[in-house]
Amino acid sequence: MTNRVIPVAKRPEAKGAFESAMALGTKIPGTLGYVARRKLKRRQCARMQDTFAEVLADTHAGDLCIDLGANLGEITTRLAATGADVVSFEPDPGAYETLKAATENLPNVTLIAKAAGHKQDKLMLWRSARWSPDDPAGNTQSSSIVHRDKGGDAKNAVEVEVVDLIAFLEELDRDVRILKMDIEGAEWDILNRLIDHPVLSRIDCIFVETHERENPAKYVPMFDALQDRAEQIARPYINLYWI
Repeated sequence: MTNRVIPVAKRPEAKGAFESAMALGTKIPGTLGYVARRKLKRRQCARMQDTFAEVLADTHAGDLCIDLGANLGEITTRLAATGADVVSFEPDPGAYETLKAATENLPNVTLIAKAAGHKQDKLMLWRSARWSPDDPAGNTQSSSIVHRDKGGDAKNAVEVEVVDLIAFLEELDRDVRILKMDIEGAEWDILNRLIDHPVLSRIDCIFVETHERENPAKYVPMFDALQDRAEQIARPYINLYWI
């Protein structure tokens, strides 16, 4: 299929007085600068939702989409509704059971009960401090193989298998239309490895939720460097302002 919708990556402009003030505030060192940046990015991300819908509208049967951090299946089901084949990764056992129930009648969805990472491994998946075995699918959106929730209890954690995403992509016999990534901090190592890997050219569009809040001093410069690279690449389109 030719002439596919592949947007051009660019930083959203500040719009209006509030966003302009927040843009100036991002230049303040330390916590205040990060708070301004986070408020600005939250508003910019809301505007970028249209881009995902635009790409989704030009995704069809015969395409392949990958959902990293599928959780309960909201994005997986949206991807599947296009007719594309969808491969969804979800390591949290409680979330996985709900995801399985939500997609059991979708023959174009393949589920993998593992985490995605930058290398093959076995790691602890840390759940929210609010997670309870009485509601195993609840409060699983922030489950992470990288960060431990403040106040989190080791009793809430579970060991999970981690798939080397780069190796997984290399073994595919198809290009990827959409790669969605919401993996609670594991995105940084994957993106930093993927951005210089030849397999990157086999992906049309990447949508990422980034998690700078865990360590702004480390991750904000990393975000800016990745955004700079994204704007230099024609394919794939990389959206770091997705959510």
